[in-house]
Amino acid sequence: MEVYVLDLPSSGTHLETKLALITAISKVIHRPPVLKSDETKSNFQVDVRPLGNPHSQHPQPAFLASINRSDRLTATVTFPTSELGHRFLTAVVRSPIKIFNNLSPIQFEQSLRNGRRIIPHPQLIKALKDSRFKETTEVIQELKELELTQKPIPISLIDFGRTCLHLNKPAFSSEYAICLPSDSSQLRFDIDNKFIMLSWTNQERSKKIVIQLQTLRKIEACSPWVILSLARPPQFEELLNKIPSFLSGPASAQDKNDAGLRIRVHGYSHTRADAFPFVNNQLRIQFATDAAFRNFCSLKISVPLPKITSFSRTIVEKDHYDPERIKSILENLVCFTIPVAFQIECLLHNSVLLPYQILRVCQALMGIDESLAERALIQFIDNYSDSSDGKQTGQKPAYLQALQEALKTSAQEATLHHPNIDGGDSFPCRTVTITPTRLSLQGPHIEQSNSILRLYGQTHNFVRVSLADETGHRLRSSRDVDIHHLLRTRYRPFLTKGMILCGRKFEFLGYSNSALKDHQAWFVCPFYKGNELVTAASIRAKLGDFSKVIRIPARYMARIAQAFTSTRKSLTLRPSEVTRMADVERNDSCFTDGVGTISQELVDEVHRVLNIGNIRKSVRSTCYQIRLGGFKGMLSLDPTLKGKVVRMRPSMDKFDAPDSLTLDIAGTFTKPLVAYLNRPLIKLLEDLGIRAEVFLKLQAKIVRKVEDSRKSPKLAADLMQQYSLGSGSGMASILHKLSELLGDEVSVGSDFVEECYDLMTIQCLRDLKYRGRIPLEKSYTLVGVADEDNFLPPDSIYVCVQYPQGAPKYLKGSFAVTRSPSLHPGDVRVVTAVGKLDPKIAPRELGSRSLPSCLGGGDLDGDLFTVIGLPELVPNRARIQRPASYLPPEMRKLDRDCTIADGADFFLDYISSDLVGMIATRHLHIADQCAEGTLNGACLRLAELHSDAVDYPKTGVPVNIRQLPNPPAKMKPDFMCHEHDSGKEGEDYYESGKVLGKLFREIPADKIDIFIQASHIDDDIAEMHRFRRTDRQFGGVYARLDGDSRLHRLVVRRIKRKYADGQAYRRVVRLDERLRDEFTGLLAWFGSELMKICKLNSVSTRTGGHHLTESEAFLGVIVMPCERFEKRAALSGLLEQTTALFGLLRASILGGPGDAESEVDELEEDELGGVHRAFVAWTVATQSQSNLFGTHSFGFISLGLLLSQVLD
Repeated sequence: MEVYVLDLPSSGTHLETKLALITAISKVIHRPPVLKSDETKSNFQVDVRPLGNPHSQHPQPAFLASINRSDRLTATVTFPTSELGHRFLTAVVRSPIKIFNNLSPIQFEQSLRNGRRIIPHPQLIKALKDSRFKETTEVIQELKELELTQKPIPISLIDFGRTCLHLNKPAFSSEYAICLPSDSSQLRFDIDNKFIMLSWTNQERSKKIVIQLQTLRKIEACSPWVILSLARPPQFEELLNKIPSFLSGPASAQDKNDAGLRIRVHGYSHTRADAFPFVNNQLRIQFATDAAFRNFCSLKISVPLPKITSFSRTIVEKDHYDPERIKSILENLVCFTIPVAFQIECLLHNSVLLPYQILRVCQALMGIDESLAERALIQFIDNYSDSSDGKQTGQKPAYLQALQEALKTSAQEATLHHPNIDGGDSFPCRTVTITPTRLSLQGPHIEQSNSILRLYGQTHNFVRVSLADETGHRLRSSRDVDIHHLLRTRYRPFLTKGMILCGRKFEFLGYSNSALKDHQAWFVCPFYKGNELVTAASIRAKLGDFSKVIRIPARYMARIAQAFTSTRKSLTLRPSEVTRMADVERNDSCFTDGVGTISQELVDEVHRVLNIGNIRKSVRSTCYQIRLGGFKGMLSLDPTLKGKVVRMRPSMDKFDAPDSLTLDIAGTFTKPLVAYLNRPLIKLLEDLGIRAEVFLKLQAKIVRKVEDSRKSPKLAADLMQQYSLGSGSGMASILHKLSELLGDEVSVGSDFVEECYDLMTIQCLRDLKYRGRIPLEKSYTLVGVADEDNFLPPDSIYVCVQYPQGAPKYLKGSFAVTRSPSLHPGDVRVVTAVGKLDPKIAPRELGSRSLPSCLGGGDLDGDLFTVIGLPELVPNRARIQRPASYLPPEMRKLDRDCTIADGADFFLDYISSDLVGMIATRHLHIADQCAEGTLNGACLRLAELHSDAVDYPKTGVPVNIRQLPNPPAKMKPDFMCHEHDSGKEGEDYYESGKVLGKLFREIPADKIDIFIQASHIDDDIAEMHRFRRTDRQFGGVYARLDGDSRLHRLVVRRIKRKYADGQAYRRVVRLDERLRDEFTGLLAWFGSELMKICKLNSVSTRTGGHHLTESEAFLGVIVMPCERFEKRAALSGLLEQTTALFGLLRASILGGPGDAESEVDELEEDELGGVHRAFVAWTVATQSQSNLFGTHSFGFISLGLLLSQVLD
């Protein structure tokens, strides 16, 4: 609780007033009757401020003794609990507090603004609960130390370089030094925002280097300088006094600073600027005086920093990154294949070795088999930590000895089984991340393929390029700093002129629609396919005829994006098998927008091709999301069609590509998906008359289910299915089988499974508290298809739901239908489900408008629709609003044919102008503060702007940030406080009285913390702890899968029962050495691939080998709190990559893709062969060392395959 202090006497300074309040309040709450006999002293916080700033969340933390005694002060007191705050308020009414011998007592009241109670920031409450009360003497000392951190420290030089050895002595090689002017150069701490800022003015421009404190890994000191080693480069900024005309970014960034605009830059002009990308994470700061050096070293701040070590290094200029050396490396790279050259360049850009060392590595690898060289380099990069000092033992330097060991190990591993991931539906993806200051190389890691990669093969010629910040997260403008200049000067040249990589030039090719949102694109190096030279331009030209959209950059790039959608190849059609049919239209509304039909015979053929290698019968899909040349959309089964045929509609035809007849599958739909509530939908339903008690009961019910989920594997599996956890690994299915195997036993007997339970609980409670994500019974998320025969009357739907091994169910009655995102009140419709259709019913007349178009402008091109069948969630039809009807913005057109440079410009404009998330957040903010909620005019306007922002990738017309309505009050409702949020200056929260606030408060953050502390990953939540966790991860976090455990014995017993024939049983459980060796190699490969994925998708802001845990990857969750947009992108990558990896693992265990097709056919006919292989794989996992990353995932996937057969 926050309490506001009134009538403070003006007779004391800031410090005197704060100390007097702490003493007086302590006497009240730390003594009876407020302090109970069984309680310890509670901590609290007092903030004293000048009267004009009563509600600043983070006041300027200075000693402020210079404030005049006549200046009026105000204060707030924050208590860790509301109960303690109310006890205090009651006590001071009975016994008023006075300070400074003032005759008038001080008044206290709960903090309000605009009639709303202010809620203290959750992070502050947590800190108060976790810390002890400090007496006034400690407070005085801390305030004095805090004052010192606010004083700028004069500096004279900033020197970027590398620590190394010189004449066998520690040295610092200066590569890029900036001599600073003496009058304006300083170092300053910002404790609130947790960074160090180096600033100076040069040539009438103010320049700043911002170093996040959490990135500091090591500090060495030797008067008059310190050397800072960083986990990642700092942020470089300039203050422009005159705004260039091409900077047309958000007005807020410009308006914040009357003196000019703070812009991001990728470095500063310098004669040795070529070296900068390789040395910007180590810098030497020279202080102007010895006194300044001592001040820095003596600072004590509340943020954990590495210990400052006194260490002397010789300062040398070795020119490690001399342009001629870098040029020599690039010339050497041409001598290697791209896969090998990529790993060598990784040594350079990822600061693994110095350039002269890399040249020696190139010499050592000449003539080595390319596959062996690539594997050895990957292993070397993972294991080698001596990145710069160049130590030497014996005849060879340590790095060359490590390389020789890696070559030896890789040669031995070459005899083991490794699946072929370059072909079919997967490929080895190499990624280059371009940050403001450097390149970072990752991979190869397994990814799902697309039609372009399958068409051209030679996937090593393609790289995925991510435009990101130094953290690896997406670039975003802030209210203080603009990124337009950075995008134009740093990133645009790569897109328009190409990127030199592996000694070759890679060209910008295109992107998929999902990659655009993640700021990723494909680049390609020109190569020969047969006698044909393949370039980026030739690939785009062969995609089809884009003449319809060639003058609209956004639409042109969207059409190209179709080819880069992740898909699976099914089969190639004959021209006669692709026919056309008309769209069904009325009143300018298309009732078949994006959907065609497919015959039963072709459905059977597609199903067969997609499921080659499966030993179990899988559920058949009756509709597919597809790409076929220039067509995109859905195909639904039409049983009346004869032969092999697809029928395509004009609404599916995006461009002409008559020669492309490959049917690529982007999605299959075999069962209904879970239906969820979310915050925007809850707010809409509340405004449409659904009572708060309905939502509270639904949430309480799912919370009870979460709490009960650990009682049995079946309950845990049900919850995982309901929250779609472990979908890639099939964890829910595995637990269901284990439940059948174990009977009434509660525990599986695996601490890996127990940790998955912890992660499941954390994720479910987080989804409820921070997203309002409540799974619904009697409700479904379904793909939409067209009513081909016009059987349905207006506002009616036909729904048939069927689960595997279940009977079809035809829905009948009143249902609410919606589609995400839902911001407009008309995005929820009440419809009638007609049950099972009578084929004798005559066709009906169409309604005036298609139902999908009424749901946020949806269509039938793969859109998912939520059908809600709970009667208490279906609004009264009288409350339903008219659906939104927006005029599409006029597309941005050129007066000439657009080039790929225009496409690149649109790509960069999208990065700086994407406002979808901001608009949705603003919509929730205003809806909570207005009595009409989402029916308020400002919310209706935001819903329209949101629609425009969603269509921005297709129209090329961005939403102007100035068009966004502002909320009535700046304060935010409490439910908008994110878990990761540490609090921003001036950001206050109030207790929302609407349903979202009530739902948010029903789940205390402490409830989630309990499970975090109980899990193996408790240390990971604090970044410093998580950063150090790597050693424990490889030291055996989980107990070994035990081949003598009860679980293993039950498996063997069930196999014996299944195969009563003794010969069949012996064949299944026989452990032949050939399979043991095969699966031992497969396990090692799988663990290595899984580790790559866990490193690539880590959201930690630290580097240095940090990665997600195995259990996080297996369950498809990320525990560490972070920005929700960054987590969403990381989760998407994690799920896509692990799903591909787990699928390939299953196929390899069963003898599927990667092995000879003849063996696949044999396995399809020989069930025992598949069961035998799964049993041997499970046994290899149980006998493996527990510290091998991926062992448990490998083991449980093998067990799932095994149990799926023996439990039938």
